[in-house]
Formats: sequence, C-alpha cells, structure tokens
Amino acid sequence: MSVASMIAGAISTASLIALIHYVCSAHFEPQAFVRRAHVQSGMSPLKWIYSGLAWMGLAIMLYGGTQSALFWMPDDWGWADEEGDIQPLKTFIAAGAAVLLTFPALGFIYRAAADRWDVIERNSTGS
Repeated sequence: MSVASMIAGAISTASLIALIHYVCSAHFEPQAFVRRAHVQSGMSPLKWIYSGLAWMGLAIMLYGGTQSALFWMPDDWGWADEEGDIQPLKTFIAAGAAVLLTFPALGFIYRAAADRWDVIERNSTGS
C-alpha cells in the first residue's frame, strides 16, 4: 500500500467521522451546535479543519450516491481524454452534484438544528 493511498484513506475516514459528528451534534445537541456554528470574528484553524472535513465527507457521499443513482447510464457515454481513455459522463455529473449540493445540504442541517432548538426553547418555557 502506497503512502498516498494511506493518506487518502485517513483523510476520507476523518471526513466521514466529522460528518457523522456534525449530523449527530445537530440532532442531539442543537443548542450547542448552533452556537458553535456561528462565526463571530473569525474561526480557529481547528474549526476550519472540522468544517472542511465535514464538507468533504458529505461531498464524498453525494458523489458516490449520485454515481450509483446513475447506474443506468452506460460507461461509454462520455469522451476520450488525451490518453485515449473513456471518461464517463456520469463521473462528471456526480462530481458536479457533489460540489453544488454540499453547501445547501450542510445549510439544511444547520437550519434543521436551529428549528429544533426553537421548538425545544418554546416547549421548555411553556408557551
């Protein structure tokens, strides 16, 4: 196993763990999640790394899911690169979907946590 594949595996595993933590903390601790997610005057490098890993984890999942959903598309739909290898169209569609849908999906998770916090606040005050 090469060093590059070991590093890629460690980064993808860390991004999956960050995404799982992101979603679970948004669901189980919405108040702390919303407070932590607000950017005050700046973010620490650790928060940037965490946010980047969560983004990457969701992007990896969206890429794989989109590519799997396009199973019906033949692999020979695409074009040949400079080496003559066929580049399937579904790979580019999946990459585009991953890049374009990741930020809205993370925003949806944040909004769901904020709404959940509002409901908990209203229920705790009795109104």
